[in-house]
Amino acid sequence: MNQAAITTFLERLDAALATPTVLHVYGSAAFILLGEPERTSLGIDVAGPYSIADMGELQRVAATLGLPVNPGAQDDRQHIEWVGPLRLCLPPPQPASDMVLWTGCRLTVKTSSATDLVASKLIRYDESDRADIQFIVRQCGVAWAAVQAAVRRLPPPFRDDALVLENLGNLQMDMLVWNGGRHDPA
Repeated sequence: MNQAAITTFLERLDAALATPTVLHVYGSAAFILLGEPERTSLGIDVAGPYSIADMGELQRVAATLGLPVNPGAQDDRQHIEWVGPLRLCLPPPQPASDMVLWTGCRLTVKTSSATDLVASKLIRYDESDRADIQFIVRQCGVAWAAVQAAVRRLPPPFRDDALVLENLGNLQMDMLVWNGGRHDPA
């Protein structure tokens, strides 16, 4: 899915929902909706604990629209990935810095602050994650110290995860390169 496909799905979902719904997205879909060029994804990652939805209605409506919720590991169709609290590597929302990505009559789609989105990418930090991070660093002027603070706000066990902390160090080095040797974007 690209930005147009996600937006079309959100419009159709909004029209089909009967109850107010707030989806807190992160991952690729958030970066796509923030305008990262040429970014695509098979799924829309939704932070379940930070969202408000009638799950039965959401599952039923999304399935009829061709985007099932958590269809299973062997299913490679486009889908919504509802991520529960035990797998959620994303700091809790801070309403003052959360960003609204899309609004309809009954559906609101929002995401976390830029620094929190960067922190969420450190659990993997592969090539596409680095591209997402570089995009948002350039767009929003994210400072490494702010990402470090966001990592401290990650839910356990992620805030102390050895890989997350190693990748935080890797990010610091990458940001120096991206910023021409300066510690923070100018």
